[in-house]
Amino acid sequence: MSKHHMTGLVLGLAVWLSAQAAFAICNPNLVRSFDSGLNLARSIGPLASASAKPDVGLGQYQLRWFGHSSFAIRSGTGTRVVADPNFDVTPGITADAVTVSNGHYTHNNVEAVRGNPLVLRGITLDQRWQPVRRKVKDIVVVNLPSARNYDFTRIANSIFVFEMGSLCLAHLGNIGHLLTEKQQQLLRRVDVMMIPIDARNNLGFSDLVKVIEQVKPPIVLPMHYDDPAQAEYFASFLDGRYPVARQPDSRLVLTRRMLPKKTEFFILPHPNPYARSRRWGGWDDDR
Repeated sequence: MSKHHMTGLVLGLAVWLSAQAAFAICNPNLVRSFDSGLNLARSIGPLASASAKPDVGLGQYQLRWFGHSSFAIRSGTGTRVVADPNFDVTPGITADAVTVSNGHYTHNNVEAVRGNPLVLRGITLDQRWQPVRRKVKDIVVVNLPSARNYDFTRIANSIFVFEMGSLCLAHLGNIGHLLTEKQQQLLRRVDVMMIPIDARNNLGFSDLVKVIEQVKPPIVLPMHYDDPAQAEYFASFLDGRYPVARQPDSRLVLTRRMLPKKTEFFILPHPNPYARSRRWGGWDDDR
């Protein structure tokens, strides 16, 4: 057995051990397809009940991209989660929780987020995957083990999944490999997927498209780039294989009704830090 095959099996086993959380979040029906499904659901505790009886009926997300891999996610009831805060996050932004996919400083500026948020780190200091299964008010947050390259024993990465009401989002962090079969199963009902397109520290364009085809999410949001031209390079590479919708604002309101029937790329305008300091003083202007 090759080293690559063995490491793939190790990652697959780790994903399987975390499957109960992801099944309950985005694939609630899959739980019932396993003999041990009931026990798996019970082992989750509040997460299983959150999936069965969501305590929010608005079914709406608001996303704001702060550049690189940083997104602010806000539910219709005002719950706020910041994913991978970088050094361009607006000073003074408040949130209920912060997720960190990996320890690089461009993903880990948690001190920039105020409000005494719950910090959910997807990896440990020694670069190992750290499972997260938490309910932050009406947003359920879980993660899957990943890596920043095909050697899964080295630099760790964490795929974070956010579920609220009828929508499911996945933030791939710094993914550096194709999805395993188990990861693909767990992510198959994702509605919005945030993907890194820098093509240097993560997957190249060709493999990145393969990941998209593995999941087939209705909306794909390119991220992890600092030069706005990179989004156009990626759009050119797609060469018409997928529709590309260039959005007028770095903020996006998501509802199930607006989801495309087939995969579509939404390119958000890259935030201008000077414009943001004048226009985006915090969350109040989202009301």
